[in-house]
Amino acid sequence: MSAPAFGEGEGELLTLTYPKPLPMRLDRWLVAQRPEQSRSHIQKFIDAGYVRVNDVTGRAKTPLRQGDTVELWMPPPEPLDYLKPEAIPLDVLYEDQHLIVLNKPAGLTVHPAPGNKNGTLVNGLLHHCPDLPGIGGELRPGIVHRLDKDTTGCIVVAKSQEALVKLQIQIQKRIASREYLAVVHGQPAADSGTIVGAIGRHPADRKKYAVVSDGSGRHACTHWRLIERLGDYALLRFKLDTGRTHQIRVHCAHMNHPIVGDPTYSRARRLPVALPGQALHAVQLGLNHPISGERLVCEAPLPPPFEKLLAALRRRTQTGGATPPRALSMAEQNLQAFIAAVQQDPALQQQLASTAAADADEVASIARSAGFEVHPGELVSYADGALVEYEDEDYFMKPSWWALTS
Repeated sequence: MSAPAFGEGEGELLTLTYPKPLPMRLDRWLVAQRPEQSRSHIQKFIDAGYVRVNDVTGRAKTPLRQGDTVELWMPPPEPLDYLKPEAIPLDVLYEDQHLIVLNKPAGLTVHPAPGNKNGTLVNGLLHHCPDLPGIGGELRPGIVHRLDKDTTGCIVVAKSQEALVKLQIQIQKRIASREYLAVVHGQPAADSGTIVGAIGRHPADRKKYAVVSDGSGRHACTHWRLIERLGDYALLRFKLDTGRTHQIRVHCAHMNHPIVGDPTYSRARRLPVALPGQALHAVQLGLNHPISGERLVCEAPLPPPFEKLLAALRRRTQTGGATPPRALSMAEQNLQAFIAAVQQDPALQQQLASTAAADADEVASIARSAGFEVHPGELVSYADGALVEYEDEDYFMKPSWWALTS
């Protein structure tokens, strides 16, 4: 990383004092102090000589001791010449020379990733803000925080390095407030609550996240309150204390109220309306302007699919919440007959309770052996996410699943 000498030219000089009584490696401590920077990014700063401990150039393994002075010099990032501006429509909620707040639609990825450098919010921002390319670097210029691809609503983007750093600090220190609306399956017993659970990689599916207790996760805290009860669903409002990947989606699934339409954490198949993704919307963003200090509060209107979902659920609730009865297909009749037989046969229950039979394919095989023409897909579809677990591309029935159908 070639750049000017330590502390010279444009950039940010951060001076910190190590407070802990026990020693700690320089790189590990700096990562904890600058969570908006990746560990590899911090490592590059150290290797380039941009970190000093007590006026001496530090190394990654330099042990810090209580009272040590650490200086971190962060020169401006290099422009990302290979990212191309694209004329992607942007719904601007607020904009000035320092920042822009957008209402992100569903289906739009925030920043490029390896193999996907086109069609993202960043590409649209580069077209809208020609001076953005050097802000923040690493494929995400100006991005202060992120939203999942199918999550809609408020997102703030910095238009200068100073604004980026100050806004990221506001996120880290909870000065910025982020509130979300979501429709979830089921109704919480209480009217409000707080979910505290460390979030880390799912132990069986590395593409997912989960609440973990083995020390591998990062602390996460989500506050929620009930807005409206909608029959078998509920509208909740969330406020984040932390900003972990998939935080609200994981915490909702953890409290057995997954978000409607979530393709990763909810296995439900039958929805009142077609949705482009999970019914999760960043409805409000509050922050202090990074330059003037003025408090800004931006609100994003609900997207049409979300409004349509609420309208459909309200109609169902007002009319008793039931849809007109329909004739069962032959497959559904076979399946319900099999479930009824299981509920009345202890020996069959014992057989289905075995580990092998937990696999939906095995359950279907046992059903056919008992004289019921049942297929795994029909079993999973009937369960509608309530009776099955999904792991490593296979479906598994929950213990005593036949008792959960009544």
